[in-house]
Amino acid sequence: MKAWLVYTLARLGIFAVALVVLFVIGLPWYWATIGAALIGLLVSYIALPGLRGQVTSSLASRRPRREHDADSDFEDDFVDAADSDSPAPRPVSDAERHEVRRESGEE
Repeated sequence: MKAWLVYTLARLGIFAVALVVLFVIGLPWYWATIGAALIGLLVSYIALPGLRGQVTSSLASRRPRREHDADSDFEDDFVDAADSDSPAPRPVSDAERHEVRRESGEE
C-alpha cells in the first residue's frame, strides 16, 4: 500500500479515536472536534515519524530533477557576481563566459 495512504489512514484513525473519547467525556461537538484535531496532530507527530519519512521520501523521488543548461549556469554566475563585493569582471555573454573558463582551465 502507498505510504501516503497508510499515513493518512493512521492520522484519521487517531483523530477518530480522540473524537470518540472526547464525546464520551461529554464535550460539545465543536470542542471535541477541535480537541481531537489537536490531539491527533500531537500523537501522529510523536507516533508516526517512520511513516512521515516514507511519505516525504516518496514525494521527493517523484519530483523531477532540475537540469542544468548553459543559459541557467550563465544567469546563476551573473547573479552571483552581482551579489558579491569583489570587483571581478562579469562576462557579458555566454561565449565570453566559456572563453574565460577555457583560459582559466576550468573545463
